[in-house]
Amino acid sequence: MELIKLFISILIFGSLKVEEVKCATTATVEELERLIEAATIEANSYEFPTNARIYQPENNEIEDIGSFDFVIIGGGVAGSVIASRLSEIRKWSILVLEAGTVVNSEFNAMLGYTAFLALSDLSWGFRSVPQTTACLGFVNQSCRAFRARGMGGTSLINGAVYERGMPSTFDEWADITNDPTWSYDNVLPLFKKSEDFHLRNPNTPVEWEYHGRGGYLNVEQKIPEDFMTTLFLQGHRELGTDIIDYNGRSQLGASIFQLYTKNGRRQSVYDAFLTPVLRRQNLNIMTESYVTKININKLTKRAKGVTFTRHGRTFRVNAAKEVILTAGVFQTPQILMLSGIGPKEHLLDMGINVIEDLEVGSKLKDDPICQALYISTNMTRPVETLEGRLQQFLNGEGSLTQAYSTSGVAFQKSQFEEQNYADMEFLAATVQRSAFDVRYAGWTNETYDAAWGNNTNAIAINIHNVNPRSSGTVRLNSSDPFDYPLIDFNMMSDPEGHDMAVLYEGINRVFDLLRTPSFQKINPEYRGSPLPGCEDQQFMSREYWYCFLRQTCTASFHVRGTCPMGADPSEGAIVDSRLRVFGVRKLRVADSSVLPTSMSGHPVGTIIMIAEKAAETIKSDYLPYIS
Repeated sequence: MELIKLFISILIFGSLKVEEVKCATTATVEELERLIEAATIEANSYEFPTNARIYQPENNEIEDIGSFDFVIIGGGVAGSVIASRLSEIRKWSILVLEAGTVVNSEFNAMLGYTAFLALSDLSWGFRSVPQTTACLGFVNQSCRAFRARGMGGTSLINGAVYERGMPSTFDEWADITNDPTWSYDNVLPLFKKSEDFHLRNPNTPVEWEYHGRGGYLNVEQKIPEDFMTTLFLQGHRELGTDIIDYNGRSQLGASIFQLYTKNGRRQSVYDAFLTPVLRRQNLNIMTESYVTKININKLTKRAKGVTFTRHGRTFRVNAAKEVILTAGVFQTPQILMLSGIGPKEHLLDMGINVIEDLEVGSKLKDDPICQALYISTNMTRPVETLEGRLQQFLNGEGSLTQAYSTSGVAFQKSQFEEQNYADMEFLAATVQRSAFDVRYAGWTNETYDAAWGNNTNAIAINIHNVNPRSSGTVRLNSSDPFDYPLIDFNMMSDPEGHDMAVLYEGINRVFDLLRTPSFQKINPEYRGSPLPGCEDQQFMSREYWYCFLRQTCTASFHVRGTCPMGADPSEGAIVDSRLRVFGVRKLRVADSSVLPTSMSGHPVGTIIMIAEKAAETIKSDYLPYIS
């Protein structure tokens, strides 16, 4: 094995250790200002790629580079966790293949500039196909589908919210999979295992028995608490809403976001789980490596290894034990289908030989979010210089240690929710009119201008439907692995109209919140103008708001479900309760693709738990004395 590693290192990298990077050191205010200036220029001019041809090889030659026990496709959230845990077994060799790079920038640590990261080469630049039921006020009626490339995956560019979902969700998973190990009581220790919880804001309710200490992932709150968060929570108190720990016994109520930051700085999942263990000799990470296919023996249906490209060359690597697919909700189904695992008719249409007929990519889910409910107020914003904000950040606090200008959140149950799930999420943020917002979200200028209306000193109260019934698809555009997949969210399309009804109820609840004594102190007033396409509806009537929602709702980036867990592939399941792909040996999927239901909000905390469970399951399969 050491000879193989040496050969691979010299052949591809020129050194024995693949990725050994120094942790970022704290910059000065002046250095941060220069980084912000450069990122602003990039974000305002960045052109998203429309395919992955930067990874295309220069010729058809394939070079064999030996064998590892486990080959992990994707170094994102799940891939980083699984690589960390499997490499604890010294006799196992682990190879992680990641298309992006290791990100080591102080700019990335500032949550306050999260939106800028999505408009950079960290982003794949995915967009949906034109939609008919949502995103109608966006360019080409297309929703953004932000996913990150790089070690740590989308934890590099998201809002760093740590949330687990409703406890009853996992009991439902246990029923769906016929496996009681997925029940909440059984997965709670895995949530706690990852976590190192720190109470920074004493106003945050904490149910300590539900939290872990000493895990790799630091979880905390932004400090100091800002005016908008205090107002948001007080308004909910006046409506009779409980102030709760949403990662405790119930998610229902209002709370303060728990963030995976460390002293106010973004801590990507790569930073948390892999940076501390990079010196392990059995852990190998190949960045800038784009997987084109899982190699499967057609007779035995056993995953043998992986083909990938890197720097213009094509390589083949074998997996002695397993291939573990953690490429994310869009690219995991794409790689499976390119490898002959997917809907039979679709694969045949693409000219791909079918190895296993499974409904891969047929149950894409995302949470529709309305971010366009702008409210004018008489608030006086505190005057902060950039230098002052940066100095606060270097002290681990202030506005740059949170994303999207708020830390307050509320999870509620609509009148339409039949089970004990939160199906609505609300958060409020202070906002300013900005051409950058148009570029980031993908609005048309006309829709954004009308939604903004005549607002001054505005706040936005965002409404998510976090337990939608509608689902979409991920399909191949062609058999060319360098073509992006076709993403169709198909949000708010359920024939019963349930998803629209929930969002409309959310709008009414926002106006209830604005009528509370606390909010009345800031004199809230809706000053939006009639949206293009909605002019025929009576302004602010039910019919108008329905039109408004179709124009302004977009994807929350809480994507999941393209390879769901279950007990029976004939009912749409792709993997079993041990995350093994049905009908194919030595192949697992362990990312947000496997979520069989909605989990009421932000998925990263749950993905980490799934990865922890996958690692423990693999260990018990190959090392029975661990189980």
